[in-house]
This record gives sequence, structure tokens and C-alpha cells, in this order.
Amino acid sequence: MFDVLDPDTVRGRVYRALTRLGRSDVDGLADATGLSTPELAGVLCELADLDVVASVDGGWLAHPPARVVAEVLRAEENRRAALWRAGAELDELYHLTHRVRSRPEVEPITDLAELFTLTARVQERATERVRWLDRPPYRSTPARFAAQESLQTRRMAAGVHYRVLYHRAVYDDPDLFASMTRMLEHGEDSRVLADHPVKLVIGDDRIALLVPEPARAGVEGALVVQPSGLLQAFTGLFETLWTLGVPVSTTTPATQLSGGDQKIITLMSAGLTDEAIARRLNLSRRTVVRRIAVLLDRLGATTRFQAGVQAANRGWL
Repeated sequence: MFDVLDPDTVRGRVYRALTRLGRSDVDGLADATGLSTPELAGVLCELADLDVVASVDGGWLAHPPARVVAEVLRAEENRRAALWRAGAELDELYHLTHRVRSRPEVEPITDLAELFTLTARVQERATERVRWLDRPPYRSTPARFAAQESLQTRRMAAGVHYRVLYHRAVYDDPDLFASMTRMLEHGEDSRVLADHPVKLVIGDDRIALLVPEPARAGVEGALVVQPSGLLQAFTGLFETLWTLGVPVSTTTPATQLSGGDQKIITLMSAGLTDEAIARRLNLSRRTVVRRIAVLLDRLGATTRFQAGVQAANRGWL
């Protein structure tokens, strides 16, 4: 949202022109900004989405800059506060991990085979819930993925509640996305976050498996953690990140939504830009902007955040 205040960006140029002109139609703004009418229409929709401008009596009107600056700063403060909370918990995890490696409640995991075995054991022994931070890279074979699906389906049928926070990369992997969809249908509670730092599985409040640096080869630094202050810190980290995730659901919407629009609003709620959504769905950016504007209108929302909340409440995510 910061770019609406930057005159060197397209959004900033349009907002600045509109604050100078007062109420203006698209043609007048096109003359003032040098943008084509179709391109300008798309930018105005984006600015309206951000609650920076409003359509009034066939023209466009800029909201007062002081209000816009206040909203930008408020959004940034909220984002920073959430990041500071997650960062503090990660810092605590880091120091706890380095202090307690030699203690009996923490054991190293030596290889991938052991990690796979322990992951299955954590799920088999859970009686209430499994909490999972899932992110790439993935080193399982198709057979192991199938076995995990089978195990999770069986444990959910036995009453174990799974909450899984996926990395946004789940949308880039057709097989993983299909697996997530199947698990949702079986009762998994899923959310998606743009990024999270570790791989983590927590069984009830009794045991956790941590891979702190997933991008490294092998499982260097991976740990089994028994009940302890470190395990409590892990659960706190999970709950903080969970609040930042975007809910995903396969519930049938109260009103019909096309498959294409459902993909758009899901990707939008996960934090993707219009350009990224257009690339992902092989659509033009103009089409994405237009369809998002229609979706916002249907949801009665003026911002993407409001749209995400409303879409989740209606079962569109």
C-alpha cells in the first residue's frame, strides 16, 4: 500500500493527480497522468480496493491524504507487531534450542528415514490434535506422500484434529494442492501463509519434531522435543503464525461462485498481487482487476483484508 504515496509509481501518480484535480472522470485523469484509459481504470480499481479513492457520481474522488497516511501507518504497525511477536518467539526458540541440546527432553534426528518414522509415530500416538507447519522443500517420494495421506485420513477418522499451516508454495505444486484439497474434504483445518520459517509437527502437547533450516540438505539441526519450556515455545510459535494465516475451506458457498473466481479470491487472500494472480491463472491483469472488483462488490468489501474475512465467513475459501 505504500506505493500510493510514491509519485514514481503508477498508483502514486494517479492518486497524486486526483488529489490535485479534485473530482475527475477517467478521461480527465488519463490526460493528467499520461496513462491509457483501460490501464487507468485498472489502477483506479486497485486504489478503490485499498480504500484510497472512491467512485462518486460517475467520477473519482481521492480520500484525504492524512487519512490515507494514517491507514498506511496503521496497517504497517499491525504488520510489524505480528512480525515482532513471531520474531520474539523464534528468538526464544533459537536460544532455547542451543541451550538444551544436551538435555534429555531434546534429541537430535540423524537422518531422513528417522524423521519419516518419527513423523508417523507422532500422528499414531496423538489422541487429540496434530499441529503442523508445512513448507518446502519436500523430499518425500510419491509413495511416502500417499502413505501420509492414508495415515492422516485414518487418524482424522479416529477423532484427531489436524491443523495444518501451509506455505504459499502449496499453490505452485499441483500434486500438493490436490492433496491439501483431499485432506480438507476429510476434515483437515487448513490455512495458508505467505512464508513461515521452519518445519514443525506437534502431537497433542507431548512431543514436537522440528526441522529449523528446511533448505539445508538432510536434516541437520532437526530435533525431537519432549514436554519442556521449548515445547511450549513451539506451540506458541504455531499459534501466532496460525492467526496470520488465511483460512482455506471446501464448504459450498451460500451463493454460487465460479471455479475461476474462487481461485482468484483464494490467491488474493493468500497475499498474491494482481500480476501474480494473472500469471498463475494465465489471465490478463486487466481481467483479474475487473473480476476482483466484482468480487469486492459482491462481498460488500472495500479492502482485500475485508474481502478475505467475508469470503472465509461465506465459505468461499
